[in-house]
Formats: sequence, C-alpha cells, structure tokens
Amino acid sequence: MRLEPAQLLEGEGGQERGTMMLMVSVQDLKEARESVAGGADIVDVKNLQEALVGSNFPPVVREVRRAFPKRIHVSVTLGVAPNQPGTVAMAVYGAAALEATSVKVGFVQTHYATALDILKESRRALEGSQTKLIAATFADAPLFPGGIDPKLVVRLGKESRSDGILIDTLTKDGRNLFDFLDEATLRSLVTEGKEAGMSTALSGHLRIPNLNALVRINPDIVGVRGAVCANGDREKGAVAASAVARLRTELDARLTGRVDVYSEPGPPDVLVA
Repeated sequence: MRLEPAQLLEGEGGQERGTMMLMVSVQDLKEARESVAGGADIVDVKNLQEALVGSNFPPVVREVRRAFPKRIHVSVTLGVAPNQPGTVAMAVYGAAALEATSVKVGFVQTHYATALDILKESRRALEGSQTKLIAATFADAPLFPGGIDPKLVVRLGKESRSDGILIDTLTKDGRNLFDFLDEATLRSLVTEGKEAGMSTALSGHLRIPNLNALVRINPDIVGVRGAVCANGDREKGAVAASAVARLRTELDARLTGRVDVYSEPGPPDVLVA
C-alpha cells in the first residue's frame, strides 16, 4: 500500500492536482514542530550524531508520533542496515510498535540477496501493523566498496513486497542526488516504482533549484534537511519553519503550474533564516 498525500492542490482553472509530499528530516520534537508548522507532510526522525542517516531513540520517536494527528506522517530511519536480518527485523518491529507511519531500511555495502532477505524478514515483522516498509538505496553507493547498485531499488522493493522505495545519498560534501543519477534515470525508476504500486521518494541534499527537475520526475515524496535548516547546515543547524514554508511554497507553485518547470529556471539557492 502506498503512502497517500495528505492534501490536494487546486491548479489553474480550479482543477485539483495531486501534490508531492514534503518530507523533512528531524532530530527531535522541536524540529518536528518547526517542520509541520512550515508545511511538511512527513517528519522523518533520525539521529545525525550517530551517523549521517542514523537511527534515533525510541522515546524520541514516541514523543514525535504522539505530538501530531495521523494525517502527519512520522517516518523512522534505520540508517544503513547491518547485514543481519534478525537484528533489522527486530528494529523494524520496534518502529511498528511505536506506530510509525513508515520505516526505511537502507543498504550500501550489502549483496543483493542479503538485502532482499533483510527486507523479506522486515516485511514479516510488520504483519498485522499499519507501518509501511520502505526499501532504500543510495545514489552514491558506487563510492563505497561493494556498494549495492541504487538502480536495483525498484526490483528490490517489488521482490520484497515493500510499500515504497527511496533513493537518497550518503555523502554530504556538497554533491547531491543529481550528481550521481541523471534526471532521465530517476524518472524511469520513479515511473517503474509507481507502476508496481509503490510509493516513490527522492532525497539527497536537494534544494530549491532542484525543484523543477523533481517535479518533472514526479516522485510521490521529496525529502530534505539542509535546505530547510536556518543556516543551511544539516548537522549543526536546526530546521526552521520559515525555511520549510519557503520550500513548500516553491514546490506548490510548480505543482499548480504557476511556475512552468519546463521553461522557467528555479530561483537562486538562497538560505532562509
């Protein structure tokens, strides 16, 4: 089952158009409140002190989940999963027990067969729960020895019966998703994922100038953090409602056709305090 957008936008001529969901990575309840105040549909709870895509602690996830109505999705990041199906399945079960909307399981230095086994066990761990399973790969995985090909994410999602897929990046050195996978490749993967009935999400150091390409690709979910931190620093900065609101406004302008993503360039990458 796909994650569904929390709202519909009204486009030109009064016609309703589906919206792209905005996911903001947060580290605590304060950042989660800033995200929701700015217009985020999904708050993705993670722990940047543990790793670039590390897992946060159960009490933090519980606190964030209880703070918002169910229409606000709360995602749990398990980071880069160890090659241990039982350990990951137990963590996935914990995310479900905390009533997370979804749990993301990502792979880098993992053989395909092992990743598939981990996701299958995670699927079993979620039986009877409402929590959705998201299979994640990293566009920059070729930089890591033995990295799993990110373009296998749709196949991985389908064979494991995951509810959705995510393509992200691990390196946070200024390069972003489009430095590793081009627009045509991403569009093909997103289309294939949607045709298979899965939710599709893209993340990886994305900013406002990337919105035109993202809307052309048309994933269900766009994930950000640095772009919505007050000082642009994803690790040392904090999510600010004003920055989230600006990105949300720019995204909605493209989804409703007020900004033509096929002819007009995006605005300069100006950080908002």
